[in-house]
Amino acid sequence: MTMKSWNNAKLLSGPAYEGPASLQNDRQPFPTRGLKALAFVLLASMAGSSCDSFLDVEPVDRIDAPSFFSTDQELLIGMTGVYAAQRSIYGNGTIYNIIEGRSDNAGLDHTDQAERVATDIFAEVPGNLLLDVTWAAMYNCINLANTVIVRGPEAEGNAALIERIVGEAKFVRAFTYYHMVNLWGGTPLRITPTEDFEETVLARASEAEVYDLIVQDLTEAAAVLPDTYDGSADNEVGRATRFAAMTLLGKVELQRGNAGAAASALRLVLGQYSLLSDYGMIHSPGNDNLAESIFEVNFNPANQTGLFRQHFIPQSVADELGIVAGGSTREILFPFVTQDLINAFDDPEDLRIPHTYGTITGREPGGFITKFIDVSAESDGADVNLVLLRYADVLLSLAEALGEGAEAYSLINQIRSRAGLPDIDTNTPGNFMEKLMKERRLEFAFEMHRWFDLLRLTETQTIAVMNAQLEAQQSTFQRISTYNGPTSFSLTPERLLYPIPQLEIDISGGVVTQNPGH
Repeated sequence: MTMKSWNNAKLLSGPAYEGPASLQNDRQPFPTRGLKALAFVLLASMAGSSCDSFLDVEPVDRIDAPSFFSTDQELLIGMTGVYAAQRSIYGNGTIYNIIEGRSDNAGLDHTDQAERVATDIFAEVPGNLLLDVTWAAMYNCINLANTVIVRGPEAEGNAALIERIVGEAKFVRAFTYYHMVNLWGGTPLRITPTEDFEETVLARASEAEVYDLIVQDLTEAAAVLPDTYDGSADNEVGRATRFAAMTLLGKVELQRGNAGAAASALRLVLGQYSLLSDYGMIHSPGNDNLAESIFEVNFNPANQTGLFRQHFIPQSVADELGIVAGGSTREILFPFVTQDLINAFDDPEDLRIPHTYGTITGREPGGFITKFIDVSAESDGADVNLVLLRYADVLLSLAEALGEGAEAYSLINQIRSRAGLPDIDTNTPGNFMEKLMKERRLEFAFEMHRWFDLLRLTETQTIAVMNAQLEAQQSTFQRISTYNGPTSFSLTPERLLYPIPQLEIDISGGVVTQNPGH
């Protein structure tokens, strides 16, 4: 697809992101690390404001948790701080690069800073700053959630509201640990508030123990969370629901190989949401919490910028679209769309294509992401939420849990029908998992699902998929005169997990151990 034909496709667009200062300028060096500067378990941070919506509340530096969490309204403000911390995880490019950029959907600019490139070619070292920042942000969010969970039962006020707020905190904690266990394996399992540095030292739990906590949190959250919110005070749309907990529980059980348990959880969500008729509406500016959305990271354009900066697209595309925020002036984008993903969209009639990627003839690599562009953006921000769970995921996850059969193909074909594609069945070439994984790849491209999907394959299959992609990227960059990266790279089994940040190991005095091979 040429730039002109893509531009005429009436793109409905999506998030821009704001990263740490060190990531906002492509050539700016990473900041100097200090042992305490990125201490991974931060003291409880709270948010307070007179604004009507929980999205409008800005976090303040610190409030004494024991004295503050004494009423239901104070607990509600505390939960707002948890959501604010969750926005901090997803509101910049680091989490995106280490999840989506790690997959075969996207590549990173190999003329860029070495630490960012390393996550693309499985060459990370334990001191990688992207991993440091993400680890710290996730544990900060977990610590805030822990404060709400522990202090909640002691608070006075509306018992049902307090119970609901604690359920919300358990959902967010479970979601954060779900990402951590898939990125690092077993991690320190912190379930109570950390209030001083002496309490940060905790050995790693096993993967099974982390998953057990996630399942427990989601089960308990689902028992107390409402199905929907009415939009009134203290009942704002966008908070975690029972169906969000059940959807994530289904995905978690699928991730750890419990297909029966996954199917049971996901069936409870069937029929509670619906697919939007237009795929392009899902990530378009202002389309928040629509009929397909189950859980989003909510960004308020008044004081919280959206997810991704405009450097997902070239400057020439931004100029043609009239985007004041501009695009990337770099010859190679980070991340860019891999040719392998472009080839996977093998039906030119697929209605998802213009809302997923575009290409510029003569540019190598020429693919750029169109799913997350806000045409009206005037800065690095965007009026777009990040959809973490949506109904299409319920349908395809349930199909995977059920395995090949009429019901599974019926679920898959709902997704294909919206994309304007014909039905598939047992007679369609390929085995069931190959067909299912292809549908997931095309439907959720650049939504931070692909790497976790690949981890559900056998180790041999995952490595084969990624090494084929790495070989293709390697040959591409060797043809580019500015390429200055390693001459060869490949994925080995021990690299399926990221290294535990060295700073965590150092702070623990060696109590926290490193992943093998790092």
